[in-house]
Amino acid sequence: MIQTVTGNIDKQNLGKILSHEHLKIDLSAFVGAHRKNPQHDRTLALDTLYLVKRDPYVLADNTVIEADEDVLRNELALFRAAGGGTIVDLTLPEIGRDPAYLKELSEKSGVHIVMGCGFYLDSVIPAAVRKMNERERAAVMIREIEDGDECTGVRAGVIGEIGTSGIVTEDEWKNVRAAGIASLETGKSIHLHTSLYEENGLALGDELIKMGVAPRNICIDHVDVVLRGAYCRRLLDKGVFIEFDNFGKEFYAPRGANVPLTGRFAYDLERCEMLASLIQSGYIDQLLVSNDICIKSMLTAYGGAGYGHIYDTVYDMCLDCGISEEDFKKLTEDNPASFLQGGDGD
Repeated sequence: MIQTVTGNIDKQNLGKILSHEHLKIDLSAFVGAHRKNPQHDRTLALDTLYLVKRDPYVLADNTVIEADEDVLRNELALFRAAGGGTIVDLTLPEIGRDPAYLKELSEKSGVHIVMGCGFYLDSVIPAAVRKMNERERAAVMIREIEDGDECTGVRAGVIGEIGTSGIVTEDEWKNVRAAGIASLETGKSIHLHTSLYEENGLALGDELIKMGVAPRNICIDHVDVVLRGAYCRRLLDKGVFIEFDNFGKEFYAPRGANVPLTGRFAYDLERCEMLASLIQSGYIDQLLVSNDICIKSMLTAYGGAGYGHIYDTVYDMCLDCGISEEDFKKLTEDNPASFLQGGDGD
């Protein structure tokens, strides 16, 4: 069974699944040097949309998706119209997770929502968490999976996205190992947020596998900003999942100190070409796809492609790149359902 914010359902009833999204999030803590930009405090609108098409963090307003029920209910209606059935929300408490809001959205929209749990990047880890050892941190995740969030009782159905930086810090390693303990205890799978530009997924995956976590219960996220076929294959050869989760993001961010994004993101068509290559190499059962909508300008209400982008547009790109209908179904239904199932996958 799959644990959603409204209760358990059979994985056969999930429909098309987005395996990595955010329905409410606040990334304003990560804008860094952008605070000095004279444009930074402007509101996202038609006359500023061009700014975030280049660098999404240049406007503070773009780094926050608020709990706007009218906007999100429409976004989810469009997602359903595109054929979507389930969204996995990997927002963690440090960046705005709101369990009650997720439950309300699910009940009113008819979209199944699976909530994540755990701890994010070192720079936003709460002081109280820093005092915890790995088992104490794991206990927090286990409690949210088994009993629910302490304020709402809404239960998490997956672990992550566990945050790691370009240089993985001591506290981040503790969180990764805590996630491993929680996975072994509950059978839930782990999403690992990895740096967009380094190849840390190799060491992170090895650490969890060494702890006894099944490779099929590990997903290395964000492998599709800079496309590196050799890196992807080295990960896949460990037996883990990898996630192409930046569909809809085709930025060219200026290089500079203290900015989170630098250089060109891969284009969606290039992502599809890489997926086709990996499928041809026999890795179809280890691939996940999503949009990772984490900025306002990706919503249709603000000029973006929305949560239906994978089904509305990427689908055609996949077919053009030689990915079959059957394999597209695996990418968007069978694989994410199996990953969410965790445990032995049955």
